[in-house]
Amino acid sequence: MVKVEKLGIFLSSIDAFFAQIDDASVAIDTPYLNDNTSTIGYDYSGIIKISGPLVGCVYVSAPSIMLREIIRIMDEPDTSLVMMKDLLGEMANTISGNARTEFGPDFIISPPEIVEGAPSLSYLPKERHSYITPFSWRGYNAVIGICIA
Repeated sequence: MVKVEKLGIFLSSIDAFFAQIDDASVAIDTPYLNDNTSTIGYDYSGIIKISGPLVGCVYVSAPSIMLREIIRIMDEPDTSLVMMKDLLGEMANTISGNARTEFGPDFIISPPEIVEGAPSLSYLPKERHSYITPFSWRGYNAVIGICIA
């Protein structure tokens, strides 16, 4: 399992993502361990699989209402499901892409996969734990899940 200190890069990445959108701050809550027997998430999750010396996944999960609000603030008239999924994929890409600067070029990331609800247990091995970090922006709650070994 990756040391908790290394998780800061993922959290500063979510901050950076929202800073591009507007000046509303992101409130990052205390990360906690989840045993992967049940998954934590909202309406949709953007999952990035990781391979190389580190293996696992990183995901961002958010409610539809939050995704629509982000799209609205970005002055994008299209708030369709396709657009929400694209946005979530972009968020997941930003977070894991920035992590490459911390973990190096051997940190290989897949294109984002978007799923309804929380990631299934097929993404999160039950013999491992995930770090779940709740965060909120403009009163909307979401989570980042990190399951890397």
